[in-house]
Amino acid sequence: MRTTAVDCAKVISALCLFALVSACGGGGGGSSGLSYSGSTSPASLTSSNSTTLLSDAYAGGNTGTIIGQIGTAASLTTSNYDAPRRPRGLALSETLVNFIRLSATADTAGTTSTAAAVNTIPTNTMNGNCGGSATLSGSYDDFSGAISITANFNAYCQDNSTLSGSIAAAGNIVGSSSSGFSITNMGITISNLSATMASGDSFTADGTLSIAPQSGYTSISTNSVITINMLLQDSTTSKIYKLSNYQISQTVASSNNDIVITGRYYDPDEGYIDLSTPTTIRIMSVDQWPSSGILKGTGNSSSATITALDNTSYQLDVDTDNNGTVDYTVTGLWNAL
Repeated sequence: MRTTAVDCAKVISALCLFALVSACGGGGGGSSGLSYSGSTSPASLTSSNSTTLLSDAYAGGNTGTIIGQIGTAASLTTSNYDAPRRPRGLALSETLVNFIRLSATADTAGTTSTAAAVNTIPTNTMNGNCGGSATLSGSYDDFSGAISITANFNAYCQDNSTLSGSIAAAGNIVGSSSSGFSITNMGITISNLSATMASGDSFTADGTLSIAPQSGYTSISTNSVITINMLLQDSTTSKIYKLSNYQISQTVASSNNDIVITGRYYDPDEGYIDLSTPTTIRIMSVDQWPSSGILKGTGNSSSATITALDNTSYQLDVDTDNNGTVDYTVTGLWNAL
């Protein structure tokens, strides 16, 4: 589908801000200083470590230095609440896509031409609405919808989230005169990205995010799949956590969000667990915590599940020898994690 010159201008402006948001890090390009040197063995899940391992695996590392909560996994496009202990990969993805939408009404960052398919996004600097700046450049093909962006951030602050570092983003978007544009897919390489989210969660990230629509959908607006391969360093403890083929599928409705998590999570001290979601996790739009759903972690001949009993409490079940029989059960409050 070919877009008009006006639509291209909107798309370019949008993706410029998108790149800004996703690329927070140390201010320039180049490689990250992050490397994972923690345990690479499967973790042994026990009564003493399973709650922490599963809640940290959900969040993408230990964020307990801020308010200890498993927060809402809000939509990539509609969230206005950046809750603590939300999945960090989801929070980053949401930030990027929200900026794309916000920038749709911004001034044109580049120039377009109806005579050429590929348009250059010239190097330019954009200021955040709460401080800092980002420098970006790239190109956009108004016939195929292919977009390519590189960006560097210098304490770029937008909506109380502050980013420093660099990214490279590439994907496809489709424009129309009625809806502006929609993102059909996007891949982002993040280099030494330091981020302080509006929740107060502060971390450095290095790796990749890949965002695509769920099967049967054409855009990532509400039903998306985010694949994360990333190192995440907590800014308070300096510990580095690893997410490998970590995937979040989310389905967004007016009253709730449903998410499914799969993949591998590495804790530097305990080792790795493989994640699955036997029952879809549901978070009501008015809540900070899941009201239903089960997250399961499997380690070294052991497994554990954390079940949302309601929007205030959970139940942990641990099978220490992975024989199908629960050896330890405890209930607790989400806000006590």
